[in-house]
Amino acid sequence: MSTYETLKGLKVKFLSADTSGSRLQEGELFYNSSDFNLKSHVAVEAWSSGSNLVNAKIANGNVGIQTAALSCGGFTSVPDGNPDRKTDSEEYNGVGWTAGGVMNTAKSSGVTYGTQTAALAAQGETVNSEEYNGTAWTEGNNMGTARGENGIQFGIQTAAVAAGGSPNKALVEEYDGTSWSEVNNLPAANFGGHGAGTLTAGLGFGGYTTATVGETLSYDGTNWTDVGNMNLVRRNGTANFGTASLAYVFGGITPAGNRQTTGAVYDGSAWAAASASLGLGRQHNGGIGAGGSSTTSGLACGGNVAPNNSTGATEEFNISTSTVTGAAWASGGNINTARRALWGGGTQTAGLIWGGYIGPVVENKTEEYNGTSWSEQNNLNTAGYHICGTGTQTAGLAFGRGQPPSANTEEYDGTSWSEQNNLGTSRYIMSGFGIQTAAVGYGGSGDSVATEHYDGSSWTAGGNYPEAIYAGAAVGTESAGLGHGGYSEADRANTAEANEYNGTAWTAANAMVIAKQATFTSGSQTDAITFLGAGPAAATAVVSQRYDGTSWSTSVNAATARYSQAGSSTGGATGTAFAAGGFPGSANSNLTEEFTGETVVVNAAKTIDFD
Repeated sequence: MSTYETLKGLKVKFLSADTSGSRLQEGELFYNSSDFNLKSHVAVEAWSSGSNLVNAKIANGNVGIQTAALSCGGFTSVPDGNPDRKTDSEEYNGVGWTAGGVMNTAKSSGVTYGTQTAALAAQGETVNSEEYNGTAWTEGNNMGTARGENGIQFGIQTAAVAAGGSPNKALVEEYDGTSWSEVNNLPAANFGGHGAGTLTAGLGFGGYTTATVGETLSYDGTNWTDVGNMNLVRRNGTANFGTASLAYVFGGITPAGNRQTTGAVYDGSAWAAASASLGLGRQHNGGIGAGGSSTTSGLACGGNVAPNNSTGATEEFNISTSTVTGAAWASGGNINTARRALWGGGTQTAGLIWGGYIGPVVENKTEEYNGTSWSEQNNLNTAGYHICGTGTQTAGLAFGRGQPPSANTEEYDGTSWSEQNNLGTSRYIMSGFGIQTAAVGYGGSGDSVATEHYDGSSWTAGGNYPEAIYAGAAVGTESAGLGHGGYSEADRANTAEANEYNGTAWTAANAMVIAKQATFTSGSQTDAITFLGAGPAAATAVVSQRYDGTSWSTSVNAATARYSQAGSSTGGATGTAFAAGGFPGSANSNLTEEFTGETVVVNAAKTIDFD
């Protein structure tokens, strides 16, 4: 069998704890020796809806972070060809927008920098420059040249760069917190471009020169250097943020004038498509996206949407680092009496097993599991093996048993068993699912296809199973059940067939990967894991199979091959389960194995290392 080391030339890291903080790397694969799990970190990019601006805007400027953003200026319409530029500003707290301070000079398509409490707004068809302290706007020293159609911009309130702008400017000015001064020009005139980074480590990209371009320029505080082209060509992006070594841009328009939802990411050397897209195609949302130099979060608010309207829609961008833990089986506490042909229910930390066969003794023993050890409880009233059932540790249900076949039904209340009304048909090796007061049983010995419902008092007939099987497995609720596998009386062989039950009738589902009998299944109709059992070959006995509501796939192997074991009825492929007892092919087993499904834990957003 191939190994990761053979395929990749690398060994899997062996660590005593999950990596975190600055050590966290996207794609890192490692084995945690403390919890015995194979893990990996993955980065997930996504846009999600936020609260709308109070006033819909086009060409507004946005600064800050996602939970403390500022949107200022812009316009709502273009009467008589002249935009009605605004002076209002709004503040965002991560939940909603509220009115902020009023600007001294109306602006649209200007340049904006900084934070919600230390912002700078300039340009916007004027030379005006003003600063915001979180409460009020104060006039500052003017720029040297008036311009609009925001050009490339990056920096903070006290160290900002404004490059380009319309009409066809290549001029670059820097702001030091007091005044603006001209510095080295752009290599070519540019307006509608985008920027990210700082005054001494900036990045300019996209925009319009003589045509819409994808050119990328780096800035070191003195000189501009061409560092290649974007993977897309567009201008007037809706949201751009980040640093010179990790920058994002979303939205904007193509050379054909089409508003976009897609984005691109720059890793310090090349551009690639972003995995997330805006929900709304738009352009002209002004300046850098709220998020500033953040590489893990951003904000898009306002802008121009089709056919040519302003919007107040707000969307939030986040990169979260998720820790993926692979599914695994681990040893649990041994049951007190080794046996096979037993049954069980409950959960991994509150399990219940009953009955079984030792040979020649037929058992009536009951045991409870607390996630660590098993303890003997009051016995069944009637001993039996291949007793089907379902339920929980405090509300269990056992029905049918052999040998000879019986219709006996008993309920467990967490302390003792009590006799209840019998099944309509005596049988054993049945399959069943549900809860104590709403259960379903079907199949079993005697070529039975009968399905019966239990309501906590009596049994009634349901829809027949499609074929006569015994030693099948089942899981789910009375109105959403899953039956699968078992031994087909017609074919005289194990079956891989699966069927779903809606409370009235069975319908065919996709077949299992491996045909098996005497397995046990945990979960639900849309999230199930069936484990162990007798398969076509000895090697397949340990294989678990997962059902996701549509199709089956193999899952992680158990440690010890066996069949006719008991297990939990709830948990499923993405949760937890247990397998107890069974028959390995020689002596009865007392083993318990515990299953933990694959998990994805989303951590707070962290800086991702893309090296």
